[in-house]
Amino acid sequence: MQREKPSGGARVIQAQEPMLRLWWRYIWPFVYFRDCTRGSTLERVQSYRHNRSMRRHLPGFIVKWLVFTAFWFSFGLMFDAAAGLVIPAACCFVTGTWSGIVAVLLFIAWTWLERFPELH
Repeated sequence: MQREKPSGGARVIQAQEPMLRLWWRYIWPFVYFRDCTRGSTLERVQSYRHNRSMRRHLPGFIVKWLVFTAFWFSFGLMFDAAAGLVIPAACCFVTGTWSGIVAVLLFIAWTWLERFPELH
């Protein structure tokens, strides 16, 4: 769907992004980074520099994934302690563990990109 947005007297048509895609970009940081293992040497160096410039966004994503982890573990505790539902609690704990793994992976990537300024 398109909407018109006034900009200094001129009308610019701007495409509105679907909500699901916007939500996905908000929580999944890997779409902002490039693969440094493909292409020529120059392309790999440029991709690594791009990734280093995008590293400043990783702490925000780490916090989001830690919040997800805490959310899933608190729901797991609620299901287990309050309701006595073991299977939903286990599902919440497994999902929380996966969220924690994503947070750890993001922390390692952030540390790597901070520590090593040049790949080649």
